This record gives sequence, C-alpha cells and structure tokens, in this order.
Amino acid sequence: MHSIISVEEAVAIDSPVFIDVRSPAEYETGHIPGAVNIPLFSDDERVQVGTTYRQVGVEEAKLQGLVLASAKLPDIVGRVQQLRESGRKVVVYCWRGGMRSKAVVTVLELMGILSSQLSGGYKAYRQFVLNRLRTFEVKPIIIVLCGSTGTGKTLILNQLANANIPVINLEQLANHRGSVFGQIGLGRPATAQIFDTNLLLALDQLNTQPYIVVECESKRIGNVYLPDCLFDAMRRGKKILVSADIEVRVDRLIKEYIHLYKDKDNDEAIVAGLESLRRRLGNKKTEYLLADFRAGKVRDVVKVLLVDYYDLMYGYGQSDTAIYDVEVNADDIEQATEVIIQYLQQFGR
Repeated sequence: MHSIISVEEAVAIDSPVFIDVRSPAEYETGHIPGAVNIPLFSDDERVQVGTTYRQVGVEEAKLQGLVLASAKLPDIVGRVQQLRESGRKVVVYCWRGGMRSKAVVTVLELMGILSSQLSGGYKAYRQFVLNRLRTFEVKPIIIVLCGSTGTGKTLILNQLANANIPVINLEQLANHRGSVFGQIGLGRPATAQIFDTNLLLALDQLNTQPYIVVECESKRIGNVYLPDCLFDAMRRGKKILVSADIEVRVDRLIKEYIHLYKDKDNDEAIVAGLESLRRRLGNKKTEYLLADFRAGKVRDVVKVLLVDYYDLMYGYGQSDTAIYDVEVNADDIEQATEVIIQYLQQFGR
C-alpha cells in the first residue's frame, strides 16, 4: 500500500516537496506554502470529469479521468524528479486526498520515486490552519501604528522592516489597502485561504520576538478577516499615534495613487468608489467630487476625501491622545521611523 501522511506529520518534515495536483484555479484559490502546482487536470478537464460524475456516474468519470491524465503522467513524473533533491520528502495532495493524489503517488512509486499522499488533502490542511489560528497564542507585544489616512503608516512600516524590525504588513498580505479605493490597481485580493495561511506563517516565524509592529486595521481588510488571536492582541498592545500635516498627507496619497488615476482603465472603478460614498457625503458633495475628478482636479478630490470622509470616519483628530503610548509626527518619514525605533528599544530585541 502506498504511503499516507497526516497534515501534522507533513508540516513537521524538514524541507518537504509539496506537489499540488489540483487544477490551476484550485491552486490559485489557496495552497500549502511552497507547493508546486503540477495539475493532473486542467480547469476545463476538471469541470468535464465533475459533470460526468454528477450526470452519468462514478465509473464513467473515473474512466474519463484516466484517459485525460494518462498522457500527462510521464511529464508529471519528470517534473517531480527534477524538483526532488536528495533526501527531501515528496508529499502529494489534491482537494480531499482522493483519486488524483492517490493516482500520482502510485505512479511515482512505480517509477522509484518515494512519495506520500497527504491524508485529507488541501481541505485537511485548510482546517489545520483554521484550528491553529483559533488556538494561537500571540506571545510578542503587538505595537500598533495608528493614525489618519495618509500620515505614512505604511511607509514607516516598510522603513522598520528594512531596519530588520519585526513587522507584519497586513494590507500586503490581504493585497488590499483597507479603504474604499483599496483594491484598485492591485489585481485580485488575497483569498481567505491564502491570507490565513500566510498570516499563520508570519506569526509562527515572529512568535519568539519581543514585539511585532503592525498597522491599525479593523477586523476586516477587504474580503478577509483578522483572526481573534491577533485582533485581540492588537487591542491589548501598545499604540503609537502617527500624525502629519494635511498638505503632506495629500502629497503622499497623490504619489501613492498617481499611477491609478493616470490610467484611464481605472476611471470606472474610481467613479464607483466615489459613488459608494454618496450616502455618507450626500449628493451635492459627491457630485462635486465626481466633477472635480473628471476635470483632473485630483488634489482637490483627495483633500476633500481626507477632511470630509476619512478623518471623520476614523476620528483620530478628535480622539483622546492619552490612550496612545507615544505620539510621532511623520512629516519626515525617516525621522519618525527613528523615533519609533528608539521607542521600541525598551522592549528588547
């Protein structure tokens, strides 16, 4: 009988070679970190087999799958052979640890390539990630960068990372800027599967550090949600209030988004974003913003959005500064970063 391995055993292996034999679309939705996609079926072929399974029967679907896969097996074996290094364990998985991964493992072993089938497949791995996040104990102090839109929190976070300060860029993991216009120009947002997996990986890697710096976020970032373990740790953590002059903030946002509003392909998405604010801003102000945007008055649009929408929504200007552990002016990003690094020294490294 071929070798079967549990998720817990597989992730404990030193440098395993994970082979994901699901279709490309399944792989893109979520996969084990570092896994190589060597699909047994294309996306269309998977649909064909699934349709046969539902409409005709199991045996007919198996036969169809065999016909489709048989010509690909030599290439699959060759690719796995190239990926496998001396002493590294090969672990093959599909969606539920069923026929696809079993077939590939059987052929690999017939060709003398030792490998294991992941019990439960990616579905079991996904449950493993969710269970770990549900029970994860965040040991470092979470240092939260708070502040109004455009004050430079992400810029500071990047500067800290360059200085080897332990940080987690949550918006980068979500592939979303966490705002009304947060997805424009970034392509597809991260799925929950990808976000949760990469966040768990980051938490595991940094959990022995004395602290982790993150940007203040709500529970939801785009289409993904922070797990309670991190969200609660952020609420308990230390808070740094980052501020900047309004004109500096406008300059930063224009610089950050300049490629978006110059690309006419994004006009429809930007207009849709402005339209989504109509209930909060009112019809008159929304129409002014739309007219200014179409007239190329980008600076005016950005300033109104900051003052009349984002600042009011987040309320940092009206908040009690006593709730923050330190305040930093970020008109100069490098200087602000140095102040924060000096503050972090009290927590050790």
